[in-house]
Amino acid sequence: MKVLLCERSFSGHRKTYMQWLSRIEGIDFFSYAPENIGFPEERHFPFIYTTDLASPSNYFAWAKQLRKIVRQNGIDVVHVLDGDGLMRYFGYGLRMPGGCKVIVTYHHFYGGLPRRISYRLMNAGRSHRCVVHTDTLQKTLEQYGVSNVEHCEYPAFDFYKIASLDKTACQEQFQLNHRTPVIGIVGGLTAYKHILPFLRILQRCKNDFQLLICGRPLEITENEIEGAIAPYQQKVRTFIRALSDEEYKSAIAASDIIYCVYGTGFNGASGPLTDGVCCRKMILSCAHGSLGAITAQHHLGLTADVTDEADILRKTEAALSQADAFEYDRDAEAYREQLRPEHFLETYKRIYSDI
Repeated sequence: MKVLLCERSFSGHRKTYMQWLSRIEGIDFFSYAPENIGFPEERHFPFIYTTDLASPSNYFAWAKQLRKIVRQNGIDVVHVLDGDGLMRYFGYGLRMPGGCKVIVTYHHFYGGLPRRISYRLMNAGRSHRCVVHTDTLQKTLEQYGVSNVEHCEYPAFDFYKIASLDKTACQEQFQLNHRTPVIGIVGGLTAYKHILPFLRILQRCKNDFQLLICGRPLEITENEIEGAIAPYQQKVRTFIRALSDEEYKSAIAASDIIYCVYGTGFNGASGPLTDGVCCRKMILSCAHGSLGAITAQHHLGLTADVTDEADILRKTEAALSQADAFEYDRDAEAYREQLRPEHFLETYKRIYSDI
């Protein structure tokens, strides 16, 4: 079987995602991406405008070259690794020649009627299948009328490395003490994570705590963060910059509680949640969407109504009170097992074989 992996950008974990997929045994993989990340030269096809497929001219050129690659190389399955960035085109250009089938992976969920139509058109027909990373998103798309949906939990690609880190050593790295619970806000500092309102709510927290804020400022500036934490800045350690992979993992391991109280506009998987589960961390999550369902169903921690400041404060204080004694039960351990990269590879190998 010949599978063409298509990616428009290698930001974040996108490169790692493709690298792991290419390890599946028994499949001849090809790459259509901005750069070659280890494929034989004859199996890699570059396209310089893939990072800007919002431009119609770039998208149509991308789709035309995609079909050409399929014809000339006898591709059996095209796997679009980031369907989120293509939704504005409602599936145009994704009908492949020669009986080639198409898999589209979505990493987020977007509501509204135009998006609903796009989901249905992008995945119409027996030759199409889509993949999402949470059970909640699978059920939502099925309610939208998309019947060919697969669920593959987003893995912790560094599962074993993260799980092996020593919390005490990592806390020392960030100048944290070992006696007070640490809430970790780790990863890109974006507006959808509802970080600034949470920081202001912490001003009213009666429990003792430490706060570790590590990540690259995106839609939230360092000045905004400094202003929000000013009343309790002695309890906070900030590393507001792009983190190395090792710094990111250490920040997860140093935390007792992983912050995931994201805003109502977010519905998808969370890297900090996934990586925190590797270390058996308590998750403090929003109650809505995929994050709320994952946290509640698998007993990973506590959920709060992100629209209710009193509830966020109440659940934060409860998490801080329980942090020292918190342990994963059977349901939490079962979910943790799903995050091993081997499970990811097995699931995708089945999807490739079944389509």
